[in-house]
Amino acid sequence: MKQYLAFDIGGTQIKYGLVDEAGNIISSELMDTEAYRGGPSIIEKVIEMGKKIIESHRVAGVAISTAGQVDINTGMIVGAGDTIPNYTGVEVRKLVSEALGLPVEVRNDVDCAALGEQWLGGHDVDNFIALTVGTGIGGAIVIDGKMYSGHSFSAGEWGYMLVEGKPFESVASVSGLISLANEYKEKRDWTGKEIFALYDEGDAEIKRAVNIFFKHLAIGISNLIYIFNPEKVIIGGGITARGEQFLQEVQGEVQKYLQPSFYKNTEIVLAKLSNHAGMVGAVYNFITRQNING
Repeated sequence: MKQYLAFDIGGTQIKYGLVDEAGNIISSELMDTEAYRGGPSIIEKVIEMGKKIIESHRVAGVAISTAGQVDINTGMIVGAGDTIPNYTGVEVRKLVSEALGLPVEVRNDVDCAALGEQWLGGHDVDNFIALTVGTGIGGAIVIDGKMYSGHSFSAGEWGYMLVEGKPFESVASVSGLISLANEYKEKRDWTGKEIFALYDEGDAEIKRAVNIFFKHLAIGISNLIYIFNPEKVIIGGGITARGEQFLQEVQGEVQKYLQPSFYKNTEIVLAKLSNHAGMVGAVYNFITRQNING
């Protein structure tokens, strides 16, 4: 069975390892992104690690999932936020392919996560949207079974849309939740886990902060449901570690903002592949694009 070298480049860490053609994770490791060094430095790290791995493993290609807006035809970064400086314009596919002597495919990380869910998540729908709620908020759109990327590969960047006058990801991401905790409780280095622990204990200030967070998240999700009329909304990202309780909280809040017919006909679920969705989806993207182009 063929195996592929997969990378999932995030703003904080790079996940990497081997994934076979059935989507099974053979190995998975982490290294720091060191994003402050800039995009070209990150790709140098990817190449260096890739060289080490292919010395002892036979791989059929390199599948890359990355933050930023990616031209899927050229594998170039066409846009990137402040998290990774000097990333726009980096020709990721060309650089990695020339250095490793292997075919390479590159796609946006949330698109890859959605492709992984479509492939192995068992959702059994052709129309869905995916959100990742982490440091920021990312999105992906699947219509009639096909990923929709937009004319400049930027569809699903709804972290930038406004909710009550502020960017969605500034008020409904984990970073937004931490900002609310700093505002209503006390300024400190919060984690989402700490905030929800106090919320579950009934802390009044934290409860106010979390309620505002859920309100903003629900307004954003509701707007997206009105626009896309998806069969499912698949939510991923670190915050989903809260599990079924988080899902019920989101569903209950979304119900406040949706017309009954929309709520009835849209299933809100959690992602199934958790932290490996990006790597798995990157491999699925590699296989499908190589089949199309080859």
